[in-house]
Amino acid sequence: MPNYDLPNPAPEPLRQVQLFVNSTDREHRSEWMPGWLEEHGLAASDFDRAIRLREAFRALLHCNNVGGEIPEGVAVVNEAARAVVAQLEGGEVKLVGTDALGEVTAIALTSMLDGTWRRLKVCRKCEWAFYDASKNRSGSWCSMQLCGNRQKTRAYRARKRSTA
Repeated sequence: MPNYDLPNPAPEPLRQVQLFVNSTDREHRSEWMPGWLEEHGLAASDFDRAIRLREAFRALLHCNNVGGEIPEGVAVVNEAARAVVAQLEGGEVKLVGTDALGEVTAIALTSMLDGTWRRLKVCRKCEWAFYDASKNRSGSWCSMQLCGNRQKTRAYRARKRSTA
C-alpha cells in the first residue's frame, strides 16, 4: 500500500477502516489489498474475503452520503461480525483470536454505535473514503482541492457551453 496522507482523515481508530476501504484506487485502477494483507499479517488466501468486506463497507459508506436502502453488503459485514470474539479483561474489551479483518470490523461496528460512522463517507467522484468534519455533515468530496474543484469546474464549463 502506498505511503500517503489522507485528505480528511478520520480520527483513530476509525482511520483504520478508512485506510482499509482506501486499499484500492478506482480512479487509477490500482489495487493495494495484497500490501494491506501483508502489512496486517494476513495471507494471500484472505484476499477474496478482504475484498468482499471492503466493498461491503464501501456500500454502507455510500448510504452515509445519500441515505436510502440498506445495501446487500450488510450480510457480508454481519458475517464478519460473527467471527469477532471480544471479552472483558481488567475493565477493557479485548478482541480474542481475531485477525485484522475482524479488528477492522469491530472498529466499524463500534463507530456505528458511537455515531462516528455517519461521518465516514465515500467521495461522489473517486469513491475514496473520507471523514466529513463539516458541522452539518454535508461533505460529498474527498477533498475540495481535488474532486470538488474538478466537479465545480466541469459544472461551470457546462453552464458556459449551454449559454454560448
